[in-house]
Amino acid sequence: MDNLAPSSSALRRGRRSIAGQPYLITVSTQERVRWFCDPTYADRAASVLNDNRTWPDATVLAWVLMPDHLHLMLILGESETLPQTMARAKARIWQLLRQASGSSLRLWQHSYHDHALRRDEDLLPAGRYLLDNPVRAGLVERHSDWKWRGGSLLAAIEAEWP
Repeated sequence: MDNLAPSSSALRRGRRSIAGQPYLITVSTQERVRWFCDPTYADRAASVLNDNRTWPDATVLAWVLMPDHLHLMLILGESETLPQTMARAKARIWQLLRQASGSSLRLWQHSYHDHALRRDEDLLPAGRYLLDNPVRAGLVERHSDWKWRGGSLLAAIEAEWP
């Protein structure tokens, strides 16, 4: 069996963008630099994630911004591919952070991990799992204590949380 590097294009072979498909996505910062430990940077990234102009052809169901990565659950629209959608989001966040930091360092890793949710997978449990990342990482005791989260399903997810 071949050992493929995580950035290998072979890992993306067969990746399809399916309109109406819910995806779970994780994108990490370059070299896992903890950019978003700085509340100013995290707030700027959150403003982009909450901005509908970032997602003209996708519906963001839930997101949580961690110190060195982003978890995102979205439904892809009709006119853009998943790579196009993610490229825009990553670029818009980096534009704001570059202005604030004055740095020209690369923010995001080139690739990202995506998982297409199966039709029988419920969006609310997937959203709860996503939003619980700061708790599992030991950053907060309750998911609601984490400031950098959002999405159109946030209220529904939290309403059904035990």
